[in-house]
Amino acid sequence: MNQHLQTTLLGLSISLLLLGSVVSADTQTPQNADIEYKGYLDAPIDPEGQKYHRFLQFPAPQGASYNTRMKATANVDNTPEKETIVLMVAEAGEEWRDWCQAFLLIVGAETEGAVPKKKELFKLFGTGSYDFDVPGKTVGVYRAPFFSQNMQRGESWGFKGVSFELIDLTGDGVLDIWVEHAYGVAVISFQNGEFKKVCSGYSSTRSENPVEYVDWDNDGIYEIKIPDCISMDGAPGAAYLQWMSFFEWDGTTYILNNERFYTENHDFFIGLLEAYNFWQRYAIQEVYHFYIGLVHYYRSNAVMARAYLQWVIEHAEDENYIQAAESILKKLPPR
Repeated sequence: MNQHLQTTLLGLSISLLLLGSVVSADTQTPQNADIEYKGYLDAPIDPEGQKYHRFLQFPAPQGASYNTRMKATANVDNTPEKETIVLMVAEAGEEWRDWCQAFLLIVGAETEGAVPKKKELFKLFGTGSYDFDVPGKTVGVYRAPFFSQNMQRGESWGFKGVSFELIDLTGDGVLDIWVEHAYGVAVISFQNGEFKKVCSGYSSTRSENPVEYVDWDNDGIYEIKIPDCISMDGAPGAAYLQWMSFFEWDGTTYILNNERFYTENHDFFIGLLEAYNFWQRYAIQEVYHFYIGLVHYYRSNAVMARAYLQWVIEHAEDENYIQAAESILKKLPPR
């Protein structure tokens, strides 16, 4: 595909896209008067917050210490009584905002002086720096498919900032737990008699396109948008390519449905085409060709998808992109 044809296709694509309309959604967070939040300061250590540490590995592994960040009281399992949701972290860094493991504890109704009864405990976003022998469900943070590093966050990384919010994302009348940190998000929901993770995703960018829940089609059920940045190795100074993973509720869990997002939203595609036209002189064409081809595949444009992905197979050096392009081409209808 020569440069003249690329530029012509870019102009044609943008012209056609601008004829469509972008779907908007009301992103206002609903309020719930039955939720009571409480935050904890790091210093001095709050004894009331410390009482929840008994549910963790005790004492903490050498070099780590526990800190209770926040808790909320609300009904999150559709029982007559309210639960207490507690967010704790194990800290190991020199800065007070650094932590190496987060824990989300859910206990039953609390009585003064009595030991709260555990309902569930989750280990969230662990970096693997310490071996926490804590009985609970593990929730990692992973990149969406088609990224060359589709793996959990590396062991050497710390985290800054973590919090949660209670909101009925699934539209079933029961509050869900939205846990967010600097590199991603996880959603805990009470489904089929148990608390379980229903969504988790990694995000490397939080500025222009934050992680957020939106009611995309105004049906009372929230979709989840998780942005990410695609690496631009080999192009010093090149702006990282923006990408969006779009998750929707299927009645049981959140599933990736980028077809819906990239079919109905034109802004990302236009930005991708503009970036491709500007940076095509660098040795990163395989990145742009692959993701433009992928979006064309989502938009059911088999001709354009095949053209870009075939270029990847014939010219790319990264085997991950080649294999992914081959797998997508097999799903396209015959010529």
